[in-house]
Amino acid sequence: MAYRVLTLAKKGFLFCSFLMICGIVFYQWKTAFKDSDNTHPEDPIILHIRAPIVNADTSLQNRQLSTNVTSLQQSQLPTSTIASTLVGNNKTWMDKMEAIRNERLKCKDTVCKERSRLMRNSLLSSRGRFDLAYSNDDYKFLVTTVWKIGASHWKKVFRILHDNGSVEFRKRQPDPHKPMSKMQDFNEKLANYFKVIFVRHPFARLVSAYRDKVNGTKIEFYRNKNREMLRKVRKGATAANIQAANVTFLEFIMWVTTGGHTSDYHWRPINSKYPVCQIQYDFIGKLETISDDTSYLFKLLGVDGLVSYRGAYNHTGSGDGDLLKQYFSNIPTTMITKLTQVYNDDFRVFGYPIPKNYSDLFNENNLQGL
Repeated sequence: MAYRVLTLAKKGFLFCSFLMICGIVFYQWKTAFKDSDNTHPEDPIILHIRAPIVNADTSLQNRQLSTNVTSLQQSQLPTSTIASTLVGNNKTWMDKMEAIRNERLKCKDTVCKERSRLMRNSLLSSRGRFDLAYSNDDYKFLVTTVWKIGASHWKKVFRILHDNGSVEFRKRQPDPHKPMSKMQDFNEKLANYFKVIFVRHPFARLVSAYRDKVNGTKIEFYRNKNREMLRKVRKGATAANIQAANVTFLEFIMWVTTGGHTSDYHWRPINSKYPVCQIQYDFIGKLETISDDTSYLFKLLGVDGLVSYRGAYNHTGSGDGDLLKQYFSNIPTTMITKLTQVYNDDFRVFGYPIPKNYSDLFNENNLQGL
């Protein structure tokens, strides 16, 4: 009997010891985890973005829409070329991206003040100019999408955020792609939401539009537009030529520089379609730096863990640069000069250096701009 009692006592002691060890290990793990997730208070730089709606799901309420730059100092996100040239190497990646953001907005504001015609109220008064702008109520932001600058990718972003959004938002707006132009609270959102627009080098966008909508198109709408171009710019065009609807890039350029630049939104200058100068945009992104720009933007908005921008590769180097070299190799300098005049506002407002000759077209720094 005494032996059995002793045996039970030993087993009880071993079991208690095991529980004590587990408790110590759990406490140390919890403390370490808490410390690793803690943001350090030294010299914090907070970038405040408006919080989600109050009645959103708990999961949305818990998402922070402010970024502590200090806690991101160890970030492994890529650093763009322009980021490293704008500020010192001792800055964090978020600091560098913030400097780029401010430089672009400053450039836009400066040029807009110099060009009063871009500040006409008539541009802002037309809701139709926002038929490609979309908003998200959970995160209080809107994006003005532009054709040939990743518009379809942005629609995917808004779809994902909508599918994972609050019940109230999905009920109030069943369609994630409802354009801003059809919203009753249009003015309120335009005044209070975080406003974003993405742009692209004007000539790179033009080449993209030609390749997609003009060259060898099978879409009858654009084939008819091609026939209209040929009637105007090709001397001695036969009926067979016009019926074939094959337009060279030079002929397309001739069309654009003689009034055709406003005939389609895919190549229409951004500042003639959208009232860029009349809107206080909070962020201007560029397709040339889309990877860095979307990473930074999604962190600001607090959605970086929810969505990513598919197709987020920078359109420079062997991308847009080689295409410009290919398509502009036979374009006379005089025609390039005329083309820069058509897109002059876009070059200036968005900080792209105006090309003076053929070699300037595929210079990576010129393609990227600010």
